[in-house]
Amino acid sequence: MSKKLPALHLFVIFEAAARHENFKQAASELFITPSAVSHQIKALESFLGFELFQRKSRGVALNSAGKVYLHYVQQAIDKLDQGTKVVKNKFSSPSLKISTFPTMASNVIIPQLSHFQDKYPDIDIRIETGMNVTDLRYDDCDLAIRVGRGDWSGVVVKKLLNLTGHAVCTSDFAKKHKLTSPEQINQVPLIDLANMDNVWRTWAEAMQLPNMHYKHKLTFSNYDASLQAAEQGLGLALAIMPIEYALIERKLLVLPFETAANFDQALYAVYREEDKNRQDIHSFLDWLTKLPILKTI
Repeated sequence: MSKKLPALHLFVIFEAAARHENFKQAASELFITPSAVSHQIKALESFLGFELFQRKSRGVALNSAGKVYLHYVQQAIDKLDQGTKVVKNKFSSPSLKISTFPTMASNVIIPQLSHFQDKYPDIDIRIETGMNVTDLRYDDCDLAIRVGRGDWSGVVVKKLLNLTGHAVCTSDFAKKHKLTSPEQINQVPLIDLANMDNVWRTWAEAMQLPNMHYKHKLTFSNYDASLQAAEQGLGLALAIMPIEYALIERKLLVLPFETAANFDQALYAVYREEDKNRQDIHSFLDWLTKLPILKTI
């Protein structure tokens, strides 16, 4: 017996609009216009015979019917998503999509990737880079490699290695300022990060450096940009090691001080619970953790 359902694309639009409780944000996520979202929601409500949202002067909010319906729609979408992944993994050639931050990809993974391909020629690797944390519930990535505290919920979290924070600069900058001791950081321009509060103060406290005064000449919201600024000789930056050790090997930057501070975050692998037995994920992580560059410092 045939089942009468709304057009399937309406479920996706409703789920996004309900999750955000904002048509504009849903439209941005789905790459359509807010008016298209509003029109499709009205079409769904017309099909159902009742409203799902309370319209307000500054947005929308789910009503009681919408909250109940969202529960079932999300379950259905999750089930379809899981089924699609199972079928793709079983009947298509193995493909592993990895999300990570740019320097992890450029300094660690990509330079050694040919060795992985030689060992596992049947696994197709796709790498996506970005600074935003991947939400594996809605993104199509299989594996995320991220720096954090490992407190992500609803996913499998595997700690890969501890990290340390090192002051870095060009060799010319180190020679110009005669850098030999961490106490000298209050005498030179420091490259700061806007999205990490008091990053240099935190580093100095971890190094047990008292009464430090900082000369912040440049501030960036992007970690990669701060390292690029250091490569241009614009100041002293903080780098996460051993991830950035390739910059030291290539002599783009130097470590002017022998000591470093333990970083309060670590490198983690994150993947879905339903993927915990995927051999391609475990093969990649086993290969990654054995890379010599990750054991340098």
